[in-house]
Amino acid sequence: MKKLLEKVSILSLSLVLTTSFSISSALPSMFNYYKDLPKGQIELLVSLPSAGIMVTLFLNTLIEKFLDERKMIVTGLLILSFFGMIPFINQAYPILFLSRLIFGMGVGLINAKAISIISERYHGRERIQTLGFRGSAEVVGTALVTLLVGFLLQFGWTASFLAYGAGLIVLFLFLTFVPYEKHEEEHHASANHKEPLKKEEWKLTIILALVAAMIVLCNVGVTLRIPSIVAYTFKESYNSASLILSGMQLIGILAGLTFSGLVHTFKNKLITFAGIAFGLSLIAIALSPSIPLLGISALFSGYTYSTSLTMVFQIISEKIPAKRLNHVTSVAVLGCSFGAAITPFALSTIGFISESNAFIFTVLGIAMALLAFSLLYLLKDQQD
Repeated sequence: MKKLLEKVSILSLSLVLTTSFSISSALPSMFNYYKDLPKGQIELLVSLPSAGIMVTLFLNTLIEKFLDERKMIVTGLLILSFFGMIPFINQAYPILFLSRLIFGMGVGLINAKAISIISERYHGRERIQTLGFRGSAEVVGTALVTLLVGFLLQFGWTASFLAYGAGLIVLFLFLTFVPYEKHEEEHHASANHKEPLKKEEWKLTIILALVAAMIVLCNVGVTLRIPSIVAYTFKESYNSASLILSGMQLIGILAGLTFSGLVHTFKNKLITFAGIAFGLSLIAIALSPSIPLLGISALFSGYTYSTSLTMVFQIISEKIPAKRLNHVTSVAVLGCSFGAAITPFALSTIGFISESNAFIFTVLGIAMALLAFSLLYLLKDQQD
């Protein structure tokens, strides 16, 4: 039972990793509140934490000299929780901008650790299963916070930010059920002395980081635009958008439960198949003529997104030695954060040709599918 609670608590760290996008359901209300500001500037608040994550990851080596793994996670959860709720207290745009940036820095302190801690503590099939469960935990946490945001919206858009208080629950679980013994702290301290990556490892790392960036960019694009599609194309209330986004996240539970079986069947080619399917799901979203079909397309998108992104970290844990695992994981997470951070700019760039959401998602879908197909050649040595 003690071991189970420890694993559950470790997995709970992933519950809050992607919740920065959960407040996207509040965007229509925020557009009305900040009506004198460009919509792109408001959308930036949703993805801005990704920039904070990137800052922390760049400083990761320096931070590890002062904070061990446990202290980094605890500090990250405290920052995430308190700065996440600041917009409820003060709605001045500069304050929101700064609080969202610092919120992201808090997430960055635990992001790579939440993944590498699994690869370090578990091995073989148990590691594959736990990584799958981690993907499920990530989307479950996002879905639950998204639902909570939808509920809190009835009290005003500022109340939706109170949902980030959930980080304090995760902090309690971690402190209670994941004790660190002295020899473990010494192990993590020695792990800070990273060995340089070999040429082939660098190639694999860069490719997977770019793939992760594209996967996250496409998913954040869906998260950002579905509320607008629902509100302006189908003339539905924000509750419909919240339900669709929550469903898109909850389907990640199924993705996590089936991940081990899919890896056993398709091996490392799974990242190609899942990536192509993810691209097709974006095109399906673009062509959806009704709310029900939009919801079904979003569910397919959520499943394939979770599977393809989890596969990135599965390949890393399988191909990279333990001594260099944390470094490579950090680079891959940096790729995820980069993809999320540039999403508003990518959407705006494609929008120069056509501002139609259908056109934008079609372009993203085709690009995602082509990149996934190219992995058959780029990762040929890893897909045997």
